[in-house]
Amino acid sequence: MSDADPVRQALSRLVDSGQLRAEQVEPVALAVHEALRVRVADDRVRWSEIVSYVGGGLVLAGAAAFVGLGWDRMTQPARVTVLAVITVLLLVTAAWLGRLAWVATGRTAAVQRRVAATLAALGSGSAALCAGVLAESDETLAAGAAGLVVAAAAYVALPTAVGLLACGALGMVAVTGLLEAFAWPGSAAWGAGYVALGVLILGLALAGRLVPRPLALGVGAAVALFGGQWPLLWEEEVWGYSATAVIALACLALYGRERTWVLIVAGVAGLTLAVPEAVWHWTGGAVGGAVILVLAGAVLLAAAGLGVLLHRRTARGR
Repeated sequence: MSDADPVRQALSRLVDSGQLRAEQVEPVALAVHEALRVRVADDRVRWSEIVSYVGGGLVLAGAAAFVGLGWDRMTQPARVTVLAVITVLLLVTAAWLGRLAWVATGRTAAVQRRVAATLAALGSGSAALCAGVLAESDETLAAGAAGLVVAAAAYVALPTAVGLLACGALGMVAVTGLLEAFAWPGSAAWGAGYVALGVLILGLALAGRLVPRPLALGVGAAVALFGGQWPLLWEEEVWGYSATAVIALACLALYGRERTWVLIVAGVAGLTLAVPEAVWHWTGGAVGGAVILVLAGAVLLAAAGLGVLLHRRTARGR
């Protein structure tokens, strides 16, 4: 470092004023310059991540526009080829960045891991589309199964929030395909299938197999509540609000073990849905919309109060 270095000049003034000893100048100057160098490197990594996302988005938008304009005129082999090429490019790039992330350190590794996980999630989606186009029958099942396999493999290699969301979404597609293939339309099996998937995700999260844990619990609770509400679409009100209420109470009970706010939100939301639905069914729809709104608000307040009580009790217990 030269004498014109502003950091060294500031330290020299501290030495002249007696606030710093002369032998401390060099170590302090080196430490300050190292901190500034790391900050500049972090800024570069942050902008590199932003540029990567923007570039990837532009490439995907261009590919989507190209495919959308010529999709109807393409033959099945051409469609499969285009989707397969996009899938391979996304997954190969994700694997390359993921490998770099294993040897990198600090913020660089974290950024490379996030970008790789995002590309892998997009690749699992394009793999699902490719399998759906290639399948001669049960297209939804083929798409969901293929996409879920790719997403799960990517999540095992790079466990991130984006990968977890991709697994959850493609898991629902796969379950939908199974139900389309083996369940009677409108039967209770549809709701039960989604509830089972939500319970499976919750179980894996509680067992520590899924991270981030709060997000996994939230995804599992949301899928289970979706399954609980499904029978209402087929005029099965009793099954719908009963299953939703049970799932909501289970989420509130789980909060005693897992102090995670998503469980309280899921429990409150489930009760806010189930109780007005039950009242509407018991009265044969005689209760007006305004009364239902008031009832929903009252249930929301009561459930929120219960959530706060559980939170305080859990906090005192710990």
